[in-house]
Amino acid sequence: MFHTCGAKGPAADHAARPKASNGSKTLTVDIHCHCQSYPVSEMMKAEAERAGHAALAFGNLLTKSVNEKQLVDIQPKMQSLDERLADMDRMGVDVQAITIPPYQYYYWAEPEVGREASRKLNDHLAETVAKMPERLVAMGTVPLQNTEMAVAELQRCIGELGMRGVEISTHVGSEELSSPRLEPFFAKAEELDTLIFIHPMGFSHGDRFTEHYFINLIGHPVESSLAIGHLIFGGVLDRYPGLKICVAHGGGYVPAYAGRMDHGYHARPDCRENLTSPPSTYLSKFYFDTMVFEPDQLAFLIEKYGADHILLGTDYPYDMGEDDPLGLLAKVDGLDADERTAICGLNAARLLKLED
Repeated sequence: MFHTCGAKGPAADHAARPKASNGSKTLTVDIHCHCQSYPVSEMMKAEAERAGHAALAFGNLLTKSVNEKQLVDIQPKMQSLDERLADMDRMGVDVQAITIPPYQYYYWAEPEVGREASRKLNDHLAETVAKMPERLVAMGTVPLQNTEMAVAELQRCIGELGMRGVEISTHVGSEELSSPRLEPFFAKAEELDTLIFIHPMGFSHGDRFTEHYFINLIGHPVESSLAIGHLIFGGVLDRYPGLKICVAHGGGYVPAYAGRMDHGYHARPDCRENLTSPPSTYLSKFYFDTMVFEPDQLAFLIEKYGADHILLGTDYPYDMGEDDPLGLLAKVDGLDADERTAICGLNAARLLKLED
C-alpha cells in the first residue's frame, strides 16, 4: 500500500524531499493534521448548550473574531479532498495521518453522548481515508470520560476501522492523564502496540491567557508539558513501558528544560516517589513532532532526543501550522541523509505501521 522508498505520486518529486543514503526518495508523512466532521459539530450543539460548554471560549474579542473567520476559511480544506491533496502536493507530503481537531474531543459530554460522538467521528475519519487510501491514514478518538467506553472504542478503531493510532487531549476535565481510572486505557494501548498522539486543547486555566492569543501561543505548550510531567511523575511509563507516545508542538516546554525535573528528582523525595529512574530517562522515550517553527529549536530536539524520535508535522490546515515542513527541516544543519529521511517519514511509517 505505502512505500517507504521510491515513493510515487504527485508529491514524489518535490525538490525539498530528503533522500536516503542510497539516493532513493522516501515517503513523507505528516503526523499532525486535522479533519473535522461538520455533521458531528452540528449534532453536539444542543449537548454543548445543555452542558454549558462553549468551544474556543477564551480570548479577547479580536482573538474570537480571528478564530471565527479562520473556521470559515478552512472549511473547504476540511471538506474537499481535492483541496487537501493539492496542499499536500504543494508541501511535499505523501501521506497525512488525519485526526479530529481538538475542539471535537467532547470529553465534557455525558458518557453515552460522548461515545456516540466518538463513533461518528471515527466513522467519518475512516470514510475519508477510504476515499484516498494511498494518501491518508487516520488516528481515532475515544470518549476518555468513561474508561470502559474508551477502551472499547480504541479496540474498534484499531481492530475494525484499521486506524493507525489514537489522538487524546492533555487532560480529561479535572483529571490528569496519570489518573488511576485511565490505567486500563493505557494498558490496552500498550497491548495493541498503537501510537498515542497527544494534542492539547487550549489551556485548562485560561483566565490569564485571554490576551494576545496566549491561550494557544503559551497555553498549548504548557498543556503538553503538564501532560508529559504527569505521565512521567505519575509512574504511567514505569507501569506501561511499551507505550508509544508522540506529543504535538515539539512536546511543549519540558523537552528543552528537562534538567530541572532531574534536579528535583535527586533533591526531593516527593519528586521521585513513583519513579525508578530520573525523569529524563522517561522523557527520552517520547516522540515529538517538528512543529517548533525555528530550525535551531528543531536542531536541539534532534540532538537531544535523536532523529529517530522526531516526526514531521504541519498542524494542517490552521494558521498556527507549518506550511513548509520540508523547508524547515532543510534548514537544520549537520544531519546526514538517513537522519533526514527518518524525520521526513520513516519514523512515522514505523510507528503507524505503514506497509513496505
